Amino acid sequence: MPAQSDVVVHGIGVTVFVVLAVLGFAVCLLSFVFDGVFEAFDLDLAGGFLSLTSLSGGLALFGLAATLAQTSFGWTTLQATGFGAGVGLATMAGVGGLVRTLRREEPETHVSILGARGHVTTPAARPGSFGEVNLRLHGTTVKRSAVSDSPLVRGAEVVVVAEVSATAVRVEPLP
Repeated sequence: MPAQSDVVVHGIGVTVFVVLAVLGFAVCLLSFVFDGVFEAFDLDLAGGFLSLTSLSGGLALFGLAATLAQTSFGWTTLQATGFGAGVGLATMAGVGGLVRTLRREEPETHVSILGARGHVTTPAARPGSFGEVNLRLHGTTVKRSAVSDSPLVRGAEVVVVAEVSATAVRVEPLP
């Protein structure tokens, strides 16, 4: 029969692993739902291997694998941590490789987006926070994350004044 201290450590380990899994899953889900909004927090080191997507996916599967190892297989907290770390690192490498591949397949465009006009689709109540805009560019509509020095109100007409990144722009409201 396990000692009382082993049961407590086991319970704390499972709780920590579940919290990490939920946190990683939530950040990953939010980064997909609000595509581009979290770009300001995206490390994007090593060409996608350490992006917010790969880190949150790795954290989620670390927690899930460690929880499974401890609750289903009866492994110790240390064993479960090692197993979860291996699964998390493999997930980060897999997702990072996928991100790199997808970024290489993005078409190169030499069209400047400066001066493009459009409207706000996802508002940003505070100046400096990200929202989203649909822009009219050469007969097509493109969606971009957007930041402005003033609040972005849904439906407001805007013009692009700077490119922040490949998927984000700085806009100003049109009078």
